[in-house]
Amino acid sequence: MRICVVSYHSSPLEPAGSGKSGGMNVFISHLYKTLARFCEIDIFVRGDRGHIQLGPGIRVIHINKPNFNEFAECIIDYHTTRHYDLIHTHYWLSGMIGLVTKGVLKIPWVHSLHTFEILKRIKKDQVRIEIENEIIKRCDILISPTQKEAIVIKQMNPSTRVITIPHGVDNKRFKPSADGHSTLLYVGRIDPIKGLDLLVDALRFLKREIRLNIVGGPSKGKENFESIKTYANGLPIHFLGKINYEELNKHYSKASIVIVPSYYESFGLVGLEAMASARPVIGFADTGLSETVGRDAGILVKRSVRNLAHAITHLFNNQGSRYTLGLKGREKALHYEWSYIAQRYFVTYEKIIKS
Repeated sequence: MRICVVSYHSSPLEPAGSGKSGGMNVFISHLYKTLARFCEIDIFVRGDRGHIQLGPGIRVIHINKPNFNEFAECIIDYHTTRHYDLIHTHYWLSGMIGLVTKGVLKIPWVHSLHTFEILKRIKKDQVRIEIENEIIKRCDILISPTQKEAIVIKQMNPSTRVITIPHGVDNKRFKPSADGHSTLLYVGRIDPIKGLDLLVDALRFLKREIRLNIVGGPSKGKENFESIKTYANGLPIHFLGKINYEELNKHYSKASIVIVPSYYESFGLVGLEAMASARPVIGFADTGLSETVGRDAGILVKRSVRNLAHAITHLFNNQGSRYTLGLKGREKALHYEWSYIAQRYFVTYEKIIKS
């Protein structure tokens, strides 16, 4: 089996945690490195670094074409010699390339949204909504990480074939350690949609000294980054910046609670990493965390600053609850090991190709 993967705007070679690099980078890198044990994989990204071997059977191919049609033409050219069995586009920008190659490659087109514009709670991009609707209508199969997203997609377009496969986690990298800490942790890009303003408001509401470590770099420009730093002024909030993904597990182990305050979270990979690290997660019940964290690996509240603050206070004061929730989170995370998730993708790909 030979798979063509398109990740136009975000390369698995780039470190996660700032700019356009986030959970999707981690997802693509881990999924396809694991899948490469069973098949050959070419990952097409925008750039000028040529061909880079990511591991046995998997390479990243940079195409220096900002124009979507020209980028798609390059993939079509590769297909004439590589003879791909399936194309899988990731994110709406890659989906635009899928729209171009549809009908030309004569192979199944699978798409993953990763974030779904119509579900976002902050300002929406109407052009993107229309493009994502077109992608949903025209792709052969859509893979969603949550049932919640899959249901919305089917409601929008009942004829769309949707398969739900969650993301995975490296349970050997992220593992339990003793929790004697009193530090909160946020992991992710500094982006308005990540809800850091809500977390700052919650800490201010508490009127007590609780340290928060923020791991991640700016996503929407330096202005937004400086704005949230100014907003957090006077609180024990420490911006640690972007770090190597290989070092991230150390930050989970030094935290007592992981906070995911996002306005929108399609899946919540950070929540899964926290669970694997046996750390309880606090977030909002209207996000993708509801299908991973649920009610037994953390506290998911109805969206409000007050509710967020109360959840932080409860867990901060109750190490026994933190231990119980962390233990259950670790138990659940073992079912999301990348080898299991990659096997589900392989079986799904195989069925799609045969049909």
